[in-house]
Amino acid sequence: MIEQGVVENIIETAGVHIVDIISDFVTLKRRGANYVGCCPFHNEKTGSFTVSPSKGFYKCFGCGKAGNAVKFIMEYEHLEFPEAIKYLGQKLGIEVKEEEQSAEQKQLRSERESMMAVSEFARRKFISYLWDTDEGQSVGLPYFRVERSFRDDIIRKFDLGYSPAKRDTLTNEALAEGFKLEFLQKTGITIVGENNYKADRFFGRVIFPIHNVSGKVVAFGGRVMVKSDKTAKYVNSPGSEIYNKSDIVYGIYFAKNEIIKRNRCYLVEGYADVVSMHQSGIENVVASSGTSLTVNQIRLIQRFTNNITVLYDGDAAGIKAAVRGIDMILEQGMNVKVLLLPDGEDPDSFARSHSADDFINYIESHQTDFIKFKTQLFANDIGDDPIKKSDLINQIVATIALVQDIALRTVYVSECSKLLNVEEHRLFDILEQKLVKDSMKKIDEQHKKENQQKHLEAHNLAEQSLDATPQQQLHQPTNVNTNIDYEKYSKTRQNPFYAEERQILYYFIKYIDNKLFVGTKDEITVGQYIINALAEDDIKSTDELFNAVIQLYIGDADKDKFTAKKFINSTNLDISTLAASIFETTYTQSEIFEKAVPEEKQLDELVKRTIYGLKFKITVNKIEQLAIELKEAEANNDDEAIMRILNDIAVWSKVKKKMGDAIGGRTILSI
Repeated sequence: MIEQGVVENIIETAGVHIVDIISDFVTLKRRGANYVGCCPFHNEKTGSFTVSPSKGFYKCFGCGKAGNAVKFIMEYEHLEFPEAIKYLGQKLGIEVKEEEQSAEQKQLRSERESMMAVSEFARRKFISYLWDTDEGQSVGLPYFRVERSFRDDIIRKFDLGYSPAKRDTLTNEALAEGFKLEFLQKTGITIVGENNYKADRFFGRVIFPIHNVSGKVVAFGGRVMVKSDKTAKYVNSPGSEIYNKSDIVYGIYFAKNEIIKRNRCYLVEGYADVVSMHQSGIENVVASSGTSLTVNQIRLIQRFTNNITVLYDGDAAGIKAAVRGIDMILEQGMNVKVLLLPDGEDPDSFARSHSADDFINYIESHQTDFIKFKTQLFANDIGDDPIKKSDLINQIVATIALVQDIALRTVYVSECSKLLNVEEHRLFDILEQKLVKDSMKKIDEQHKKENQQKHLEAHNLAEQSLDATPQQQLHQPTNVNTNIDYEKYSKTRQNPFYAEERQILYYFIKYIDNKLFVGTKDEITVGQYIINALAEDDIKSTDELFNAVIQLYIGDADKDKFTAKKFINSTNLDISTLAASIFETTYTQSEIFEKAVPEEKQLDELVKRTIYGLKFKITVNKIEQLAIELKEAEANNDDEAIMRILNDIAVWSKVKKKMGDAIGGRTILSI
């Protein structure tokens, strides 16, 4: 783990140099205090992408992307947070120190590094065996050049190689170079048997290295050269600390840039399919490597595009077995098309016999949506059997239910109605039943998870309390989760105070260190005023991002030096992204203010009204809840409850009037 101090230093320094960092990827021109260019995240002719060197953030007014330098690198290079920090550290000349690890962590890291070194050694040797040995030139190269028609530049691009027929060639060379047998075995390079028997896993095979998304070789696939009933045609590396076949798709490293550019990914089955399509000029293609498609593989592709076309050959049995993958793709919210190649063709053979333009034209004219594909696939099995037809209808409706877009669901229902000659309203009835059933199932699963979590937390808390001193028991810390998905906490969530809380965050972040009531005994910073006002009435939000922002300030030891830049430079990317957006957000204030008066000059009244606006909304919400309770009490003829609730309503109504008088004209959010 990278030391927190190093992370904060890199983020802060990157903010100062954000123009230089982004200029590596975007042509920027100075415009006043800012820099402007064409957004790299969407196609545009007029630049709407703005970089603010003084504030240390970027904002696109076309697509809405915003954030600090770390967020930009993550978005543009498709890196995780630690990798982005290391990238910026290297660029800025800051040494990335990592925190002291436990013995177990050190061992695991050492093992991973050793296994990566073994894989890299094997990659180089397989390439050398192919090009620099008589056996490689007489057996391996002819397979690639003649049987597969691969050009030499493509062979080198994909690091294709060869493993000699002698069973222990690579193992012996690796051991001689000082690599430990333990790691040769763990990576699957070497198989160890009884009586210390050692053999190369891939002996006598051509080699297809498997690269992760960063381009590191983590595994291998090998195709046998001498066919035998006792020998598997293809052999792959086993799972290891560096390779989980469920997380990687073959060719992603070579395809990711083109996938982004074309905004579409072609998914095929085998290694040769990918290589042949690249050679023909179609580079936005990956393979599931002959394994069943997994959720993690789909999510990996989804990092680069939301559109996928699955290419199948004419093997009907294989197609039917792979249909489940379509449902999984839809379930992840992706848009999926399906292409069935002519009988006897697969992507490899089709790519070798067609140009890139011809292949792409064929895909565009023959790819179809999953409804038509699934219907046509199973139509011949139905005949006049009503039970089989009913099963097919239920299968297709179950697939439609996975589509996230409601409008698109409607289109698919209409299409299904025509293809299967079933009335639309019947299909909608089945669809509604399916959606309700799935929804109830998810709710039940969520409740089970929540109950399990509560039991676990209660158990852990009990254990902590037993070990704590009486004083510690009274002051158990409250941990605030700051790793928030901001989109989950939007206006659509059931938070009646979203608008008011959003406006409080606006003033809190943008003017955190500005002074209110200057020259009076009540002089105070905006940040501390808001904190005091929330604490005064013990106001607690259900919005985790709101709480995370507040907690970031509360937890800072030096509040006198706390500025808005701390939000932009926060290691919590949700906070930094929100801060970048807020600096470009416009609010419409009450009409009592002159339009020409700068916002900063109105802060005394604006911040005060915003706080009272939240308190007023909370008061109104409380009265509404009491009104519901009153109806229930009246329905139950509970006179005691009725009197209590009426008294509470009277008290809260007075509070409401007081708040309303304090607010006067309401402050309105314009977003």
